[in-house]
Amino acid sequence: MDSLCHKTIISKIKTMTIASVKKYFLDKEYVPCPLTEKLVKAGYQQVSGGYIDRAMREGMVVDYKNNLPSQYWHLMTYCNSRNNDNQFSKRIVCGELIVWMAEVSGAVKNHVLEDLVNTIIDNAINHEGQRPTYDRIKWNKTIQNICFDKITIKVE
Repeated sequence: MDSLCHKTIISKIKTMTIASVKKYFLDKEYVPCPLTEKLVKAGYQQVSGGYIDRAMREGMVVDYKNNLPSQYWHLMTYCNSRNNDNQFSKRIVCGELIVWMAEVSGAVKNHVLEDLVNTIIDNAINHEGQRPTYDRIKWNKTIQNICFDKITIKVE
């Protein structure tokens, strides 16, 4: 696709609102998400801050090995804490959340997501006997670049 065509498609993408995201994903709590689970269970989950701190404050189990808390809970908690008219923009950078949104919505082809998840996991920084770490800045940006606009098209 040439860059002019790509720019035309991108310019037609609407901005998602909190309300539109919440409405679209509200019934997706139990949609299977094996790729997201694989990613999180491989240690690709925030260690602290944001939804992790909130889950701990609320007494929830936080355990990447069991994919807890769920990305559904993460998204709905975020949406419920914001004004419905606010934009759901690319300021949202949590990779595991964006992968989940892409997977359960079908916005990104399964083989593309699978390749992405496997590439991220293959690039883990392993620590003997401890949780692997990742270059979350790099991988969150890569996830966003591959998935976010496609999610926006699906939601809008």
